[in-house]
Amino acid sequence: MTTITINGAVLKYDAYGSGSETILFIHGLMLASESWESQVAAFKDRYRVITYDLRGQGQSEKTTERLDLDSLAEDAASLIDLLAGGPVHVVAFSMGTFVALRVAARRPELVRSLTLIGPSAAAEEPENMPKYAKLIRFVKLFGPAPVAGRLMMILFGDTYLKDPARRAGRTRWLRVVKRLPRALARAAEASAHRKAITGELAAITAPALIVSGEEDRPISPAQARAVHAGIRGSRFLAFERTGHAVMIERPEDFNSALASFLGELVETRTGGSL
Repeated sequence: MTTITINGAVLKYDAYGSGSETILFIHGLMLASESWESQVAAFKDRYRVITYDLRGQGQSEKTTERLDLDSLAEDAASLIDLLAGGPVHVVAFSMGTFVALRVAARRPELVRSLTLIGPSAAAEEPENMPKYAKLIRFVKLFGPAPVAGRLMMILFGDTYLKDPARRAGRTRWLRVVKRLPRALARAAEASAHRKAITGELAAITAPALIVSGEEDRPISPAQARAVHAGIRGSRFLAFERTGHAVMIERPEDFNSALASFLGELVETRTGGSL
């Protein structure tokens, strides 16, 4: 683990590999850098790979300020400037896509490509706010452990949660969720109260791959398709029998799709060499 101070907060990050192209992975709510372990293993031999924990989550500083999505996007842009010094391939999940979309729209010179898992450019749907507000209040008081089962249903689809062959994986991620701190509530509030940026999608010029699980509960495939429609020239990839955390539920298939997408871009730009 390495730390870096960004905009007044100490952030934890890890860097792997030494390829000429860099991939920055941005995690979602609840699961921090560990959620990308399958992708790190698959790409570190060909790319420089960077993962980091958003402020307020994981092993980064649990600040009480600058947890809004605009500030988190400023953190990400500063991190790219300091660690890469130039454009990177950004791969993001859930809340991480809210951050990545803002960076791609406002700092396009920093984003070589954009891969978004379960993205939304809209504000949280009003009908969801009462149940999320209740859940956040509970986590503030008692922590996530008593509602870990409900949180697992947000992260994963029914197929994954019911598959006997995936019992070991479910047990591992359930332990991670149960250990989350009460401070998670502040990050959850920032996510739930995000502002819509649908009008900014037209400013995104980076090649983009939009990924959605057809069993995704928190961010429906329709919301992901709206992002796809708003980013000119983007591609859309749907995963059947898959929930929100596509990169965990279907790591080999997702890695194959990402490798193909990035490989095409690198080949077009460099003639096939990393």
